[in-house]
Amino acid sequence: MHDHAYDKAQSRLVRDAVRAYRALLTSVTEGMPRHLVEEAACRFDPDLHAGPDVFTDEPADAKAAREQVAREVCAECPVWASCLFYALDTRPATGVWAGLTSEEIATLAGGHGASTPTPREAA
Repeated sequence: MHDHAYDKAQSRLVRDAVRAYRALLTSVTEGMPRHLVEEAACRFDPDLHAGPDVFTDEPADAKAAREQVAREVCAECPVWASCLFYALDTRPATGVWAGLTSEEIATLAGGHGASTPTPREAA
C-alpha cells in the first residue's frame, strides 16, 4: 500500500529545503555581478562561504576549519579575481570572498594589508 500522505509531506520538505537554499544563495549573491553568481565555485555550497546564520554559534575551531575549506574552493574558482575586486569594492561584513575573510578584505581595502595573503596563497 502506498502512503500518499507520506509522499506529500516528503515533497513539501523537499520544496521547503529548495526554497531555503535559494534564499540563502540569494542573500549571499545579492548585488553581485551575474557572471560571479553563475560561475563561482561557492554557488554549490553557500553555507561554506557564508557561515551559519546569526542565530547559530560557531566554535572558533569549526570556523577556522570551514574557512580553510572555503579558501581551498576559492583557490580553484574560475572567477576568483573578479570576486576579489567585487569584495574590495563592497567590503562584505562576513564570509569568505576570493579566499579571504571579510576582515582580511577590510585590511586589504584599507591599505594595511602587507601581511594579508593573496587569495591563492591563503588556500
